[in-house]
Amino acid sequence: MTGSARGLSAVALVLTALGSGLTQSAQPLTPGRVIDQVSCQSGTSESYALYLPTAYTSARRWSIIYAFDPFARGKVPVKLYQEAAKKYGYIVAGSNNSRNFSLEASSKSVDAIWQDTHARLALDDLQVYTTGLSGGARVAGLMALRCRQCKIAGVIAQAAGYPATDVPVTKDNLNYFFSVGDEDFNWPEIVQIRRQREELGSSYRVQVFHGPHGWAPKEVVDQAIAWIHLKALQSGLQPKDDHFVDAFFSQIKAEATEAEKRDDPIGQLSAYRTLVSDFSGLENVAEFENKLTALKQSSALQKALKQEQRQIADQASLTADLSSKLAAFDLSPVDQRIGLRTDLVDGIRKLRSQSERSKPEQRLVLLRAFNDLWAQGIEAGQAQLEHKRFDSAASYFQLMGDITPDEPWPMLLLADTHAPMGNKKQALKDLREAIRRGLKNPDLLEHDPNLETLRKDPEFMNLIAELRTKQPSQL
Repeated sequence: MTGSARGLSAVALVLTALGSGLTQSAQPLTPGRVIDQVSCQSGTSESYALYLPTAYTSARRWSIIYAFDPFARGKVPVKLYQEAAKKYGYIVAGSNNSRNFSLEASSKSVDAIWQDTHARLALDDLQVYTTGLSGGARVAGLMALRCRQCKIAGVIAQAAGYPATDVPVTKDNLNYFFSVGDEDFNWPEIVQIRRQREELGSSYRVQVFHGPHGWAPKEVVDQAIAWIHLKALQSGLQPKDDHFVDAFFSQIKAEATEAEKRDDPIGQLSAYRTLVSDFSGLENVAEFENKLTALKQSSALQKALKQEQRQIADQASLTADLSSKLAAFDLSPVDQRIGLRTDLVDGIRKLRSQSERSKPEQRLVLLRAFNDLWAQGIEAGQAQLEHKRFDSAASYFQLMGDITPDEPWPMLLLADTHAPMGNKKQALKDLREAIRRGLKNPDLLEHDPNLETLRKDPEFMNLIAELRTKQPSQL
């Protein structure tokens, strides 16, 4: 989910003990495997998942990536990044506390993880990076943009752009890698940021993959780390590696060739710009400088950019009326809410059904519009839940559950709402329904703070045991 960055200005201030030396913990940190939970030495409940490269030793200093999942699942991004981190020699630390709609939790997590990793590990402070999904991407961006002491070198933002309160208006020194699914409701945002950073001359790379809102596939993550590694080589922060540079250069040249073959000017722009900007000083890029200049002046690129803008406008047009109705849903009188519910269920479902019989480009616009509205409804409920307005939260989650009868998230969120209300019976019923709809991850339930009142309930423990016997999943 997108998640507002408003109020996270505290991130710029919470890192008050950057130089404080914490006592080394006795907890063993074994290189080469993912450690699900490293408890911070600050004496709080803060923890993080951690991956140390197999070759890790305190005799040298290492690059680190701080990861933020919107549901406080630290091991999800750490496991996702593990293979690429091993290949390029990066540490990955994923917060188990930072989550969407909890600004205080995110601020505390940034502070605790920073202090703890700097106390335990041998880190290169010139090669510190952040990453996150959706609202987590905004936390990662805010940490980079606000915390001057941190000297963040780059951000890998997945499925979201900048924090809402911090949109750079001048050229910055950050290496910003964005990934987004072609069905993602935040696709327009990433497109607009791509254009802005291009105009400003700021460092960036955008990777679009096939899929909806979510963490990118491992091959995209590999590309992200490879790119920040390349930028570190280019700036002299990493030792010379001709084999890596030549292989990566050949790969991007192949991307340019493929984009030319399929007559994709925007794909060509991405490849040429990377070849020119990111390999300058490492390879001979004169040929691609000429191609980039010619492309920017071409009518083909202008036409493609206009078509891209039409897709953005079409998504906004498709969502405008239903978005207003979603925003008004909780505030509407009871006698009007039934009609409003019908309009929302029918209207949002219609977008999905239309996408199934549309041509590819229109299909993507319709899916983005559908996903945009679905996310808006879920986020509206989450915002109400965060403020303990349980009845309002439940009304949104039930609405979204009716719109997507096979989607487990609304039912899990209904359980998150009913449990703190003291309605354990209904919360357990919600969880059963979420599992029937496809929820498979027992960790998601065990570490969900909203389900604390169910921890010792026999039926809840049976649910966990049943899930443990099935195939693990990130959902």
